[in-house]
Amino acid sequence: MSELNSKADQLKRQADLLGLTREAVFTDEQAKEVLQGKITDGYLVKVKIDLDSLNGMVLILVSSIRKHIMELYAVVGNSPTFRRIRTFADHVQISTDLGDIGKTAGYDPAMSENIGRAVHRAFTKEKLEELLPLWQKKDPSHIAEILENPILMATKGRNIKLQAEVDKISTAKFRYENPMKGVILPIPKPEDEAASAQDTSVPSVSTEPTKGEVSPLERQIAHFRTGFPKELNMKTVISPINGVEFDNLMEGMEILFRVPTETPEGLTNAQILGLIDEEGKIKKEPIVGKFLGIASNKTEYHIFAEGPNQYLFHSIEEHPVKVAVPKPAAMAGSGNKAGAGQTQKKKGGNAQSQDSKSSGANLFMLMGAFVTIVLIGVLIFVMVIL
Repeated sequence: MSELNSKADQLKRQADLLGLTREAVFTDEQAKEVLQGKITDGYLVKVKIDLDSLNGMVLILVSSIRKHIMELYAVVGNSPTFRRIRTFADHVQISTDLGDIGKTAGYDPAMSENIGRAVHRAFTKEKLEELLPLWQKKDPSHIAEILENPILMATKGRNIKLQAEVDKISTAKFRYENPMKGVILPIPKPEDEAASAQDTSVPSVSTEPTKGEVSPLERQIAHFRTGFPKELNMKTVISPINGVEFDNLMEGMEILFRVPTETPEGLTNAQILGLIDEEGKIKKEPIVGKFLGIASNKTEYHIFAEGPNQYLFHSIEEHPVKVAVPKPAAMAGSGNKAGAGQTQKKKGGNAQSQDSKSSGANLFMLMGAFVTIVLIGVLIFVMVIL
């Protein structure tokens, strides 16, 4: 049985590697040659970052055949483990160290994603076509020059030092054996990068200024984005019965959102918000955001709210809906009102009881005085007659 299990595991591994290799090449013949070791289908670019008081690593897996980035990992923070990582080290050891950093929460997910997105934008397909012949010669000299300014702009840093190395590698083996799997997620390609590749001026979630004429909706959206370091795409939690209508939402009111985890970007956002535990499970509880406002053009309704750590929550609805609010707060409010009403009733009842008691005492005193006067009058009358 053990031999059968071993052979089954080998067959499964080969099938998985074949499937991953096909994503980096154009033909099945190329995939077979890669798995046989006849050709290499990719490069791993290893970049060490010293940025102000932070340290980090960026790993960029590039298909040398399709000429595009397959996976990109950026891990930046203040963990002491960063200091012992060297770019010339084996990529498995580097990935293991980065995975350990991820398990101990020794990095900044938001800063790491900003750097990853900047690297995505810097390594366009045209730029990769220029660099691939140099990497064939194991020449990484231009990498630091290309990445310094984009990273500084993305992080608003001041001092930066980059060290880079390039390894020829099997993209499938890197992805299949990656020690970071399930701990650190790859940084997805920015949506606005895909838009610029198609030469379109339609803005996505990018905060870069729009070229050409700006629509009223885009101006509204830009207004809400001002002052926020990062924007997260979210889903509004809808509550048709107990929710609050758009017209009744007030600035600062707490409303509920969920992270759309169906996409790589959503998984990254879930990790940024601390919704993924050590076992890789995603918490299902909604996230609270403080309502800022709605930008709309009658066909799209963009809801903005301030989330934790000054993240800007942004969700889109096609028509007005009733937005869910935190239940405990609503229940506490109604409970307080009910308690206040009961307290007022008790106070009113006590007051009425005290008034009735005082009125009875006064009546008793008047009756006593009247009886005393009558008795005195009778005594005086009897004494006069006698």
